[in-house]
Amino acid sequence: MATIIISSQDPYTQGRATNQLTSRLLASAAQLERLHAAVVTASSGYDGAPGTEFEIDPNLMSSAVQNLFGVQPSDTPGEQGAAYSYAVNRLHELWATFWADARPYVEQLDNGTV
Repeated sequence: MATIIISSQDPYTQGRATNQLTSRLLASAAQLERLHAAVVTASSGYDGAPGTEFEIDPNLMSSAVQNLFGVQPSDTPGEQGAAYSYAVNRLHELWATFWADARPYVEQLDNGTV
């Protein structure tokens, strides 16, 4: 497919919206890949209660970073972390299906740059 050049100058507000959407979709795809990789890495070899690798301890000082996920725990240790992990993994799975179909068209609207 040939790349479509789209002006984002005034008065082409829909062109600007198209360019912004295209940019955000590409950034979202990259960010989701990084997030999914972080969840997989954090879970790999973790020997604590499942899900707690994503949860923070609200009793520690806020300056003490325990992990980079920041999931607020419920009364049941690991419950919210497991829900977080499941949601990220499902989103990644569903996004992969969407992205496989959508990516060629997003790239066509990308003004020739990724």
